[in-house]
Amino acid sequence: MASTGTGWAQLRQHARTLENQTETLFHTYSQFASVPNIPAKPTEDESQTESKIQDTLEKRETLISQLTRLLDSEATLTASALKQNNLSRHREILQEHHRELSRLRSQILEARNRANLLSNVRSDIDAYHSSNPEAAEPITCWESARA
Repeated sequence: MASTGTGWAQLRQHARTLENQTETLFHTYSQFASVPNIPAKPTEDESQTESKIQDTLEKRETLISQLTRLLDSEATLTASALKQNNLSRHREILQEHHRELSRLRSQILEARNRANLLSNVRSDIDAYHSSNPEAAEPITCWESARA
């Protein structure tokens, strides 16, 4: 029975460590959305960070499965109630982190789409002006004040 408790404690400690790593990776990943000139395609760093997050979430899912099997094999009810609460909390945090990853992906995609749209509009305007020099009239004082 002591080995079961030790196994539980080690697995739970590892789960907490991975939760902390996930939080750190989220902090890094969220910074890609706030880059002033976000590139049209994900950078190598961005892709690696997202991949590390995915790997960490998968490891946590595996650990939660191990904790579940360990808890199911235990016979004592008093320790099981506390352990069941711990296990439930690990599951909740994992689900929150899955939602956070989706939110961050969307945020980065929106920033990238916005930057690409602005870039495309600017290049379309420039192309139009270069092909129609008479359309590229100087901006009047009134137009510059309006802008």
